[in-house]
Amino acid sequence: MNFCKTIPFFFNFALIFFLENIIFAPLVDTFTIPSDDIHALTRRSKSYNPPLVSSSIIIPSAAEIVNLTRFITYSAASYCPNSKTWKCGQLCDNIPQTTVISTFTTKPDFITNLTKTYLKTNDTEAYAVITVNSKDREIVVTFRGTADLGNILKDIEFIQWPYAYASTSIPLPSILPGDYVHYGFYTMFLDFQTPIRNNISTLIKQYPNYQIVVTGHSFGGALALFTALDIKQFFVGINPFLYTYGEPRVGNSNFASFVNNALSFIRRVINQAELVPHIPYTLGWIEYVHHKGEIWIANSAANAAVECLGVENNLCSSSVNEIDWNFDDHFGPYWGIRIDASLCK
Repeated sequence: MNFCKTIPFFFNFALIFFLENIIFAPLVDTFTIPSDDIHALTRRSKSYNPPLVSSSIIIPSAAEIVNLTRFITYSAASYCPNSKTWKCGQLCDNIPQTTVISTFTTKPDFITNLTKTYLKTNDTEAYAVITVNSKDREIVVTFRGTADLGNILKDIEFIQWPYAYASTSIPLPSILPGDYVHYGFYTMFLDFQTPIRNNISTLIKQYPNYQIVVTGHSFGGALALFTALDIKQFFVGINPFLYTYGEPRVGNSNFASFVNNALSFIRRVINQAELVPHIPYTLGWIEYVHHKGEIWIANSAANAAVECLGVENNLCSSSVNEIDWNFDDHFGPYWGIRIDASLCK
C-alpha cells in the first residue's frame, strides 16, 4: 500500500468520526433539519452598495443577466425531485422546450453510509441532470448543490489531492505538478466522469451546433467546474460555458491559474454575503483560492450586480466582513430565483 495515498483517507476518517460522534450524533435524537429547509439554519441576509465602475468593475449587460438568470433556474430546478421528468412547476416552466436526456446519482460511499447510520436519512447522494433545450440550442449539465447533511459532510473533506486528467486537447502532463484540489469534491466528481463523458459523446453528434453549458449551485458548482474542465480536455474542439452560483473554493492558486487558462467562459456568481464562496479558506499549508469569473450581486432586492475582474477582487464579495457571512443569501434570490422547495410541484 502506498502510504502517501492513505494519508488523506485516514485524515478524513478521523475528522468525520469526530464530527459524527462528537458533534452530530448527540443531536440526532433531539432535532432534524429538513433537506428542503437547510437554509433555515440562519437568517442574516445582508445587502450592499455595489462598487463603482472602474478598470476592474464592469456592469453586466442585459443579455448577460438573461443568461445568468436562466442557468440559476436550471440549478434551482435540480433540487426538485421531479426535475428528472422536467415537470417541476414554475422552475421547469420557466425553461420551456427542455428535454431530459439522463440523470445520475452517485454510488454510496463512506460518507453516505455514515450519514445513513447516524443521521437516519437516505437522501445523501449527489445528483446531476443532462438536458437539451431546442429553443436556446444548448446541452446543459446541471449539478444539484448541498441538499442535506450528507452532502455537507462530503463538503468538509477539505484535505487536498493532486489534480489529474487524461487530456486529448491540452498538451500537458496527466498530473499537473503543484495543482491540488478539494479531496471530497474531486472524488465525488470522479463518480460522474464516465457517464457524463458517454452522454456528451452521443449528444455532440446528435446536436453538433449546440453550445454545451455546465452549471451548479453550491457543492454542485464545484462539481460543475470539474466537469467543464473534463469536457474541455476530453473532447477536441469543445469549449463549454461554465456558470456556477455560490461555488465554494475548489483548489489552490496553481489550480485556479490552470482553470483561468483552460476555460474561456466562466461566470461564478456570489449573492450578497453568502457564506459558502468564502470557504474553504487557507489553513496552514492547505491553500484555497478562487478562479476568475466573479459576478457579485451586491443587492439582490435591487438586482444590483457587477462583474469583478481578476481573482478574488477586493472591491467585490471579498470586501464582505466575515461576521456578515450567512446561509440565507446562499439560497437566493439570484435575480429573483430562490433555491426553494415550495417552487417544486
